[in-house]
Amino acid sequence: MTTLVSAATGAICAALQASPAVATQVARVRMRPLAANTATAVVVRPAGAQAGAQQINGMPIQWACQIAVECYAKATTATPPDVAVDALVAATYARLMADEATLAGAVGLITPAEITYDFDVDGEATACATLLFTVRQTANNPSVF
Repeated sequence: MTTLVSAATGAICAALQASPAVATQVARVRMRPLAANTATAVVVRPAGAQAGAQQINGMPIQWACQIAVECYAKATTATPPDVAVDALVAATYARLMADEATLAGAVGLITPAEITYDFDVDGEATACATLLFTVRQTANNPSVF
C-alpha cells in the first residue's frame, strides 16, 4: 500500500524524468551532495501533508500534500548562480504545470506554492532553487492517506 504523499512524490519524479529529463540527474530524496561532474540536478522530496475537511467515518479522504522540488545548478565564471539555476527552474515548472497540472492524471491537481533560493550550497558554486508544490489527492480508502 502506498500513501498519497509517496504517490505524489513518485508522480512528480516520473514527470521530471520523462524523456527528455529536465536535468542530467533527477532523484527522489537524495541524501548525498552532488558529484563534482554533475552540472544540474533535481531532487524531489515530500515536505508534509494536511488533511482536508471532507471525511468518511471520521477519516479524511482529501489531502493537500506538499512536495519540494530542489533544482541544483553549478555556476561558472561566466554565469552567475541565479542565472545558472534559472533555466532549470523554468523547465521544471513548465513540465509540472503541463497536462492541466494533473501529471497526466496521476494526481488530482498540482499547484505552485513558493520558490526559495540558496546560493553556494556545497562550497562548489552550486545554486539551489526549491519549488514547493501543493498536490491535492483524494484517497480511495478513507483508512489510507
